[in-house]
Amino acid sequence: MDQPDSARPRRPPVLTLLMVLFGVLLLLPGACAVFFMVGMGPSGSNSAIGLLWIICLLIAAGGVWLLVRAFR
Repeated sequence: MDQPDSARPRRPPVLTLLMVLFGVLLLLPGACAVFFMVGMGPSGSNSAIGLLWIICLLIAAGGVWLLVRAFR
């Protein structure tokens, strides 16, 4: 069961700030991947580039997860 907010220990603000900064940093590879996917279009979709894009998007998903956890 979830604890009420009053019983849940507070996270130090510095840790929240570090989570936000690291989460934003992890979003950058995903932003670059999306930028290059749009720029290259369907002609640049070979398997090596596609795998690299998937890895970058997974890293960005980790950044989104970290940002969501930071603001909870």
